[in-house]
Amino acid sequence: MEHQQNFFALALKQADEEITDIDSRHDSLQAELEIMAAKKNKLITTRRALLIQVGDLPADQSPLPQTSGPTKSFKGMSFAAAARKYLFDVGRPQSHAQVVEALIKGNIKIASKHPGNSIRSSMQKHPDWFRWVKRPNGRGQWELVEWPTEDSNVSAPTVEESTPTLTLVQ
Repeated sequence: MEHQQNFFALALKQADEEITDIDSRHDSLQAELEIMAAKKNKLITTRRALLIQVGDLPADQSPLPQTSGPTKSFKGMSFAAAARKYLFDVGRPQSHAQVVEALIKGNIKIASKHPGNSIRSSMQKHPDWFRWVKRPNGRGQWELVEWPTEDSNVSAPTVEESTPTLTLVQ
């Protein structure tokens, strides 16, 4: 009987060590994800500024929300502003259902019986903020207009072009 208890104690110790290892790796990956999201947000902001300088984006467009992490509350915001903030915080295209769910969970006030329709209508009134993209064999998703499109063919500069290099100051 004592041998069996030692076996269980050893298995318990091993399980505890693996749980600790998983928790440690999870924390490390979460920290890396936050760093990458912050870098992506800086690059998106830089890209937007460059699009304005090139003339591909009007300068009077509302600025992007500046946050360090995902927003949990959209209280007091318009549907479009809340959706824009949500997409910016997430940093990648989202389906309409995902946007609606996030806004509802974020305590946005919706008096409509069909909140999805109200949010869609509000977003469609801002083509300067949002674009609806439906890729082949995929579902439609909302994107921010300043995000690069998958089908944009940006060629690498040749040596003769002598383009300046840009760096971000942190």
